[in-house]
Amino acid sequence: MRWLATAALLVTVLAYGCWQVAGAGYTSSVSVPATVAASPTFPGVPALISGAGPAFYHRMDETQTPAAGSAAADAVNASAGVYETATNNATPWWRLDDPAGATVFRDSSGAGNTAFINGTAAGGYPGPTGGAVQPGNGGSLSALLSPFRSDRAFTVTAWFNPGGLVPTSSSTRVGVVHMTGNSSGTPSGTGTYPRSDLMIFGDYPAHCPNTAASCWGAAMAGDPQTSTVAFDYALGSTPVLANTWVQLTAVFDTTTLYLYVNGVLEGSVAHTIFHPSTNAGIGLGRYRDAAWKGLGDGSTQIGEVRAWRRALSGAELAQLPVRPTARWPFTEATGSNPTYTSVAASTGTPGVVAGSASVALSGGASLAAGRDGNALTMSAAGYVQGPAAQLATTGSFTVSAWVRLTDSSTTRTFVAENTAAATAVSLGYDQPAGQWVMRVLTSGGTTVPVYGDVTGPVVNQWVHLVGIHDDFNNVLRLYVNGVPQSSVAFAFIPAIATTALQIGRRLSAGSTVEAWLGQIDDVRVYNGYPLATAATTSATISTFVGLMYPAIAAEQAGGLLGTKTGHAGSTSVAFGGTVNASNAKYAATAATAAFTVECLIRVGVDDVGVIAGFAGTATRLGSGFSDRLLYVDPAGKVEFGVVKSGAAVTVSSSATVDDALWHHVMGSVGAAGLKLYVDGVLTTNTSVVAATAATGYWRLGGAPLQPVDNWPAAPGNPYLTGTVDEFAVYPRQLTDQENLWRVHGNY
Repeated sequence: MRWLATAALLVTVLAYGCWQVAGAGYTSSVSVPATVAASPTFPGVPALISGAGPAFYHRMDETQTPAAGSAAADAVNASAGVYETATNNATPWWRLDDPAGATVFRDSSGAGNTAFINGTAAGGYPGPTGGAVQPGNGGSLSALLSPFRSDRAFTVTAWFNPGGLVPTSSSTRVGVVHMTGNSSGTPSGTGTYPRSDLMIFGDYPAHCPNTAASCWGAAMAGDPQTSTVAFDYALGSTPVLANTWVQLTAVFDTTTLYLYVNGVLEGSVAHTIFHPSTNAGIGLGRYRDAAWKGLGDGSTQIGEVRAWRRALSGAELAQLPVRPTARWPFTEATGSNPTYTSVAASTGTPGVVAGSASVALSGGASLAAGRDGNALTMSAAGYVQGPAAQLATTGSFTVSAWVRLTDSSTTRTFVAENTAAATAVSLGYDQPAGQWVMRVLTSGGTTVPVYGDVTGPVVNQWVHLVGIHDDFNNVLRLYVNGVPQSSVAFAFIPAIATTALQIGRRLSAGSTVEAWLGQIDDVRVYNGYPLATAATTSATISTFVGLMYPAIAAEQAGGLLGTKTGHAGSTSVAFGGTVNASNAKYAATAATAAFTVECLIRVGVDDVGVIAGFAGTATRLGSGFSDRLLYVDPAGKVEFGVVKSGAAVTVSSSATVDDALWHHVMGSVGAAGLKLYVDGVLTTNTSVVAATAATGYWRLGGAPLQPVDNWPAAPGNPYLTGTVDEFAVYPRQLTDQENLWRVHGNY
């Protein structure tokens, strides 16, 4: 078996190098074909060096959990870390917001599972919740990484528009999503995987429950290694309608496959796991049954796609079909004008009915590089004025956006809508309070605010804000990076907003006030949501908000050589650019002046953020200081530095790492100076030989850049979008030889 052969080779290499491997014993067992389990004592990175003595070492092998604040185990010293939020979020997450002309499509989850084109495809279309891709005739999208395993629970969801293709026979089925093994070899050592483990597709009438009409379906291969065993089909009742968007979800709980169409359970089938290809790749627009099938005719479109390594709850499944009434993605090319999409604008013939006409940028507004692609950018008093009353204030509504504030000297507004005489709703920054705020006007003329009470705004750093008027429960709610703030009672009739939506300013008596300085991205308006039903609770709303942004996802494929997805001791953790993990080893005792920080990273194209750093707080970005930072800059290079006499001293890698491949990264400070190694290539700065002694928290996946202009080539978002494995911190500076042993012994 390949894994055992790799382990044997590793032991041979270790013996040749005269290394003493601490805890190198391991066990293996075969539970099902092609599935190997290794004990946690299989050697990781620090264990390859005798006496390395890491202060703590996170293998990143935790199982997924829905609980916030779960432990990140320490493999050496029982100094467990903490994950800020649940670790069971989506991977991959293809928003498909990539601009027209893109040939690769970004994974927003942090797992780096980039999708690419097979044949021809065109991006840059509006979708129901994000962007959309239109495969050419016979085209499709593929990704190499296995986001879940078909022998364990999973959920996959996608928005899809069949265009003019409605199945009439088995040869005209239309493929939506598939997961198909791409490795050769069966338990007997020969053959391939001729069938998709999973497929979601449009089926032909004769195979549907109502044989007079087509239907949507999900299926799992009875045995993906042979075409002689039938698929297990879960078929629905909703017909495949030409030129109509539909939201399709497949859920597997290890015994039963379920099909949801637009959030409604429509079909299920029992499925017995047999010969799953656990390292399968995921793709869009086709499936495999001895040959590739289900390819489109060039008129289909694929919208937002997500997958989870678990069966989603009923509450989560109910949120998936919720679409914004209006969305401003600001993904258009620099130099152009933005558009918005709506439920009506993103429904209809693909490539014909698209977004709105271009909306003029006014004042100092432009489209420039932001958090994820381009964003609305204001260096002066600029704004975008949308159509009248996109925000309906008489019932429940939700407004969300990513924002980056560059000037907090005065109160500023990023979204507002007016009555004829006053501001009905606004969201922004309240300078006297030093907090984020949403304000809603009552019909009696009183303005009611709800403030962010978890953390104040940090200048030059991105934050996700959600403001909600919950009409059923009569409260105003504000969420900051998914964290609920103190709600405020609102037992009033809201004033009716009638004027044009304002993005980047508020109007008062016809004049611009509270102009936004900074950036705004992905503005969404949901009218009639939260729904006014008895089932609408704060937990339901938090579930909806939680599905709006990526966080942390454990159990990703690990970075150590010879391991396979899901094996014990070989997994990693993806960070989606919003939250972090932390370790309190030095919260009470000052961190050593000499140190080494080490890990494996995988980041996709244009993914950035702080890999690791030392700060005064375990979470959030409002720390009083930041030091010992290791980060990916906007050019895709790794930066490492410490603070000396109040200024950052840094070194930069010569090579880029934003290629969705694993890279070994190590930064150290000591008598030999400031050192950064990327895949064994060394960059040195000898002007600093010690870090400043301080108490605080080592943070993984995001840390504040304080101040941001102190750190060269600082990423716009300090939270990492990327995957981390084998994270360790040492209370000494490791030698060049020790680093090279790691690189060439494992990677």
